[in-house]
Amino acid sequence: MMQAQKNGVTSAWAFDRYEAVRNRLPDAQFPPSSVSASDLGELIDEFDAFVFDSFGVLNVGDTPISGARERVDALRAADKRVFILTNAATVPLAGLEEKYSTLGFDFQLNEIVSSREVLAGALARYQDVQQWGVAAPTSSDINELPVLCHALTDTKASFDRSDGFILLSSAGWNDQLQARLLEALSSQPRPLLIGNPDLVAPREGGFTIEPGAFAHDLADELKITPVFFGKPFSNAFEAVTTRVGRETQPHRIAMIGDTLHTDILGGAAAGWRSILVTNYGLMKDIDISASIATSNIVPDFIIPHI
Repeated sequence: MMQAQKNGVTSAWAFDRYEAVRNRLPDAQFPPSSVSASDLGELIDEFDAFVFDSFGVLNVGDTPISGARERVDALRAADKRVFILTNAATVPLAGLEEKYSTLGFDFQLNEIVSSREVLAGALARYQDVQQWGVAAPTSSDINELPVLCHALTDTKASFDRSDGFILLSSAGWNDQLQARLLEALSSQPRPLLIGNPDLVAPREGGFTIEPGAFAHDLADELKITPVFFGKPFSNAFEAVTTRVGRETQPHRIAMIGDTLHTDILGGAAAGWRSILVTNYGLMKDIDISASIATSNIVPDFIIPHI
């Protein structure tokens, strides 16, 4: 099933859109300036735990980035702890483990934290919601979620029977379904949970539009407040902190990502230090220095690749 697309989606479009919704993102403190390095090899002594974003850092779409597996192996050999923190929410955690194995990585289940996992852990709080309508393709296996739910389809009844909505994936989502959701929320306010806060994701053929983009459009139109799970929000970073262990000092944890408004902002808000990767993801086609100056989101370190 094709991922949702929009014409004219570029790095600059995504950056501008992130800036436009900045009021919905966390606040954080940043260093006065960034330090440039050639790769993670120069920074290995700075950290005890390395937390990787996936898209634009380890892989682009279904293609692993050259040298990424070797870098992760080198960190393990140096007794560093390694994790993935991803906003990829389409498939369950076991599917992500299989995906990374197919890409050539050996991350174990306890080393992967996904925004879907974080969302699933929060669903018990919504005791008034009897039936969730979920934006997700068949491959998402939404029956694995610990609630009663059904996939949203292009029928009014599909939306009407939902006591709350989850945007888990943008695969198969389109303007018609978005209009149905807008109509449903307009006529009857209900909880709206977002399993992937990203606006875009880098893939081999360009950028795909992710659930966060649709969620912010709804928030702008309806003046509502969706609940986001995943980077840059604290729920995702708290989940990783639990895995790393409280004995590890926050400044000894590195968040490594390609996006200022998710990876870098979220890492800083958690009290971690951050490393921006520039050669493969969101920032590869735009002026890094200008983007940092405009957003005032300052990474601790900048590297071209890991």
